[in-house]
Amino acid sequence: MLARWIMVLCLGMVLPLQAQTLVQARLAGQSYQLELVADPDSRRQGLMGRSELAPGTGMLFDFPEGTRPAIWMRNMRISLDLLFVDENARLVQIFAEVPPCDAPPCVIYEAERALRFVIEVPPGTAAQLGLQTGDQLDLADRPSLPPPRY
Repeated sequence: MLARWIMVLCLGMVLPLQAQTLVQARLAGQSYQLELVADPDSRRQGLMGRSELAPGTGMLFDFPEGTRPAIWMRNMRISLDLLFVDENARLVQIFAEVPPCDAPPCVIYEAERALRFVIEVPPGTAAQLGLQTGDQLDLADRPSLPPPRY
């Protein structure tokens, strides 16, 4: 689904706002509201430029079939926990408290194999929830839907 752009006039400036799709997920039994990003431009933007991420929120990256996700923290202002998740919503890898990267070269956090999802949540979330590889996550209906094609 392509995001719709809305132009908003604010203090004499025109700012684009992207319509958001939210997924209600459960991580270790805790409810999370995740912004869904499933197209190339949204995935590239991710949480870049944001100065905070509230508890109980995050971003859910949905990748095309056969993708081996690789995340870097260039232009980020906040640290994050990165959760790499397979097509069945099983947690495969955890990168905890990943710091922002101020200048290249930046560390690339890459999946060991092709995966469907990456979840970005506030730093310390994985430890606080006791998340471990192999845990089954509840991503609502996302795993039953076809992956994006691009």
